Amino acid sequence: MKKTNVVTPMWLKCQEILKSGDMELADNELMRLIYKLADYTVNGYKDADKIEGVKLETWKERVWFAIENVGLLPE
Repeated sequence: MKKTNVVTPMWLKCQEILKSGDMELADNELMRLIYKLADYTVNGYKDADKIEGVKLETWKERVWFAIENVGLLPE
């Protein structure tokens, strides 16, 4: 398990921004989180590997659902 204490704070920040309604900032922060998760994948982490106690796959799903639910996907 990778203990970085980077992903969780990024996720919590994204949730706060989403609650505030600032979709432009939310889009930017969620993209930063996607890049961070992609970095783990490129460096050989598998979806079942845990990052800060949570499977990488779960982190990816959380971000995807957040993006999808607030309508940040382009048409």
